[in-house]
Amino acid sequence: MKKSWLNFICILLCVLIPFIAVISAGFLIPPQFDRTFLGELKDKVARLYSINEPKIVVIGGSSVPFGISSSLMEEALGMPVVNFGLYATLGTKMMLDLSRGAIKKGDVIIIAPETDPQTYSLFFSAESAWQACDSDFSMLTKMSGKDFSSMLGGFWKFTAQKIKYALSGEHLDPSGVYNHSSFNEYGDISYPRPYNVMTLGYEPNSKIRFSPDIISDDFIAYVNDYIKFAEKRGAVVYFSFSPTNEDAIDENTTLESLGEFSAFIDEKFASKRISDPNSYIYQSGYFYDSNFHLNDAGVILHTATLSADIAAALGKKLLVEFDIPKAPEKPDEPITPQKEYDENEKFFSLTPVVVNGKTVGYTISGLSEEGKTQSALTTPVVYNKLPVISISENAFSQSETLRELTIEKSVTQISNGAFAGAKNLVKIHILQPDPEFLQVDCFVIEPTDGLCRGMNPAARFYVPKEALGDYMSGYFWAKYSDYLAADN
Repeated sequence: MKKSWLNFICILLCVLIPFIAVISAGFLIPPQFDRTFLGELKDKVARLYSINEPKIVVIGGSSVPFGISSSLMEEALGMPVVNFGLYATLGTKMMLDLSRGAIKKGDVIIIAPETDPQTYSLFFSAESAWQACDSDFSMLTKMSGKDFSSMLGGFWKFTAQKIKYALSGEHLDPSGVYNHSSFNEYGDISYPRPYNVMTLGYEPNSKIRFSPDIISDDFIAYVNDYIKFAEKRGAVVYFSFSPTNEDAIDENTTLESLGEFSAFIDEKFASKRISDPNSYIYQSGYFYDSNFHLNDAGVILHTATLSADIAAALGKKLLVEFDIPKAPEKPDEPITPQKEYDENEKFFSLTPVVVNGKTVGYTISGLSEEGKTQSALTTPVVYNKLPVISISENAFSQSETLRELTIEKSVTQISNGAFAGAKNLVKIHILQPDPEFLQVDCFVIEPTDGLCRGMNPAARFYVPKEALGDYMSGYFWAKYSDYLAADN
């Protein structure tokens, strides 16, 4: 009998020790994600819970930190403002959950998700949630217990990543705007954004549809439950919209469809809609690097628009007069590379990219007959003395032999499904060292809905070794972290 108990204890220890070791590593290893974009969540939660007087809380995704000046809104409305948006990959649900415990009598809560199926759903990323909580695990106590199983499942990958970064000594510290240091004390992005940096002026992968079918039924029920809870605490909840790049709107959008979308929100949500979506459609010149991220001038425009709507809902007058700047123009830059001919152009079909009537570059739309027979290809840098700047959907679908592709730094945008149908393509080398300058669609539920759609499941993107951390934690590429590897 004694031997049986000893055997049982030994087996139990064999099971528990690895489990305890993983848990200990996840919680005891020093934070590894605190300098990333997600590392800002700790400060946002702290500010939200530190304000005891009636406050204005704006909830959404990254369009909120990229879209409002909290200090300017405070001046205009005479109330403290909390910028409580961060990243669509966390999901609107998580931001609602985290804010519940801070709701007090007299609070004014604005729900303004990006107009996208992901943010109008109960989408939740456990991996991103763990990374966001890495510097303050007490935030876990403010999350919904309904996410426990998802969080448990995501813990192992999170811990493995922490161990990897800790052992390598490569503390994640992304360059550019998507760093924790880019936020000010209000939780607004303060990183300089003087003009629209997108090649086309908008991100073509993320067309914006104002259609009721982008809003899930369970999201409606969840938001209405939140509204009921907030009202019991003496707060008022209003519904508004994110800024929208007019050039990114689906071509079927009309004033009638905008009206139908508004009517659907009025019917389904228990909160008052204080805004007209048409008023939040801005010229592309007011945006920065995505269809929802504003530049410095756009922030003033959007802050003024939202402040006016809040003031009207509260029966107040604005305390300041906004001076709305004109949409800034992108400075003229030489777009003709020094190289006039690229030996790789013969392998590709190239289509002009036209912006405002002017050809600014070329997109790879397919392969030439010779290109279809190659096992390895490198994208051309130039064609007709202009840069090759993008890769279109199904560009490699006719290849039966391609196994390896190198993407030059001239490419700034890759379409969803670009590698669909290339059944033997397994190595995609990306030479661009900064993920901010290579846009892919991050507004997808699964990677296979976007960039990886139709791609060989074994295919991987090989990025410069020193840039792997930036890609894995970057705003556009974090969604595809499982498909990323370091190039040697």
